[in-house]
Amino acid sequence: MTLETNLIELERFCAKAWRVYAKEDPLSSLSFNEFDYLRVIQDYPKGIRITDLAEEMKVTKPSASNMVARLKKKGLVQRVACHEDGRSKRVMLTAQVIQDLSLEQVVYKSIADTMKQKLSCEEANQLAYLLEKSLKN
Repeated sequence: MTLETNLIELERFCAKAWRVYAKEDPLSSLSFNEFDYLRVIQDYPKGIRITDLAEEMKVTKPSASNMVARLKKKGLVQRVACHEDGRSKRVMLTAQVIQDLSLEQVVYKSIADTMKQKLSCEEANQLAYLLEKSLKN
């Protein structure tokens, strides 16, 4: 099989796992874009400035600002004062979203465990290494 074919199979494998979980996932109604923003914000537990968020997402600052407003309206993020610069605000996840995102780790762990059952320890480590290497920016 080619890499492309294997990636299609991997996507289908993951989609099946997510379909089982989606019924109880409170974040399943979000668009991919909204979810992607939450994942980036999650990487900054002390919050992230809109400018930095826009840079991470590779969008304009107004676009990031609009998305943050939409996420805030849904109760998914909050704006907090920046300790370094009192004029600036940082965007942080709400406590509920932090909890919801941590529950999603269960799905990723299930997928990883299923894959590891078919691989030796060395193969699993190599797969992790190759994925990390190929997915770096």
